[in-house]
Amino acid sequence: MDNKQIARILRETAQLLEIDGAIIGRYRSYEKAAELIDGLPESIAQLAQDPEKLKELPGIGERMAEHIQEILRKGDYSLRQKLLKKYPATLLELLNLQSLGPKKVALLWKNFKAATVADVEKLARDGKLRDLAGFGEKSEQNILKAVEVFKKSSGRFHIHTAEAAAQLITAHIQKAGAAVESVTPAGSLRRGKETIGDLDLLLTLAPGHTSQKQIDALAAHILKFPGIDQTLAHGENKVSFTLEDALQVDVRLLEKENFGAALLYFTGSKEHNVALRGRANDMGYTLNEYALSTLKGEKRVAGRTEEEIYAKLKLDYIPPE
Repeated sequence: MDNKQIARILRETAQLLEIDGAIIGRYRSYEKAAELIDGLPESIAQLAQDPEKLKELPGIGERMAEHIQEILRKGDYSLRQKLLKKYPATLLELLNLQSLGPKKVALLWKNFKAATVADVEKLARDGKLRDLAGFGEKSEQNILKAVEVFKKSSGRFHIHTAEAAAQLITAHIQKAGAAVESVTPAGSLRRGKETIGDLDLLLTLAPGHTSQKQIDALAAHILKFPGIDQTLAHGENKVSFTLEDALQVDVRLLEKENFGAALLYFTGSKEHNVALRGRANDMGYTLNEYALSTLKGEKRVAGRTEEEIYAKLKLDYIPPE
C-alpha cells in the first residue's frame, strides 16, 4: 500500500468517528496522522519495518503505530470496518459537498437516513432541511449549489460510491444463476484509487454457458438492473450503462480462459499495460485483453490468470495498487 492509501483509511476513520460523535481529541489524532503520512517523501511501509522509526514521526505514538501496522498487514483498519457496519460508506461522499461537515452529515443521517448526494439534494429541493437545527433556507440553497459543483467537478466518484454500486450490480447479476461463474471489479476500483471514473466489472461465464445466445440472454438480464438511468451499449460481449448518479458502468462478459488477461488489461494502469506489452513484444509475444500469444502464429501461451502471464514474462507477480 502506498502513503495515499494509508492516509485515506486514517482520514476516513477520523471522519466516521466525528460522525459517530467521538470526542475531538480522538478523531483529530487520526486526522493528524493522515496529514503527516500523506505528505511524507518516504514510504511509510518501509519506515514501518522498524517500529521505533515509525514512533519517531511527530504525532505517531505507540497506539497509532500499531494502527498503521494493522493497515499495512490487513489492507484495512478494524475500527474503520466496524464504523462502516454502522454507517453507509456513501456518507463519506457527502463530505465532498462544500457546505457539509461531519456533524451536519450525522444530523442528516439521524433525521432523514440521507446517505447519498442524491438524497441530500432531494431534501434541499423539497425544503425539508430549513427547520432542522443548524440548517435553514440559506443552507438549502448552499447545498444545492454545492451539489451542482460536485456534479460538474471532475466526473469522478468516491471509491465507496463505486464499491456500493459494484456490490448491488454484482448481486443482481448473480441472480442469473448458473451462467455466472464470477463477477470481479477491475479498473481504478481494483487499484484502490480514492476516486473512480468508470466502474469496470468482469463477468466470467460458467462452462457450458458461452454461446452467443446465452451471452445475449445474460446481457439482457444485466440491463434490467433497476438503478440504470441510460443504456449506452449492448455488444457481443459488453454492456455499458449509466446509473442514476451518472456513474458509468462497463460489464464485460468473458470466458474463463481469458479472465487473467482481461483482468490485467482492464485493471491498468495505462502506463503499466504499455510497459508489459513492450516487454512481451521484446520476448516474441503479443499481449491483449484476451491472451498472451506468440508473435509468430499467434499461439496462445497464457491468459487464464495474471500470475501465469507474469511468469511467462519472467516477472514476479505484483498485486495492483
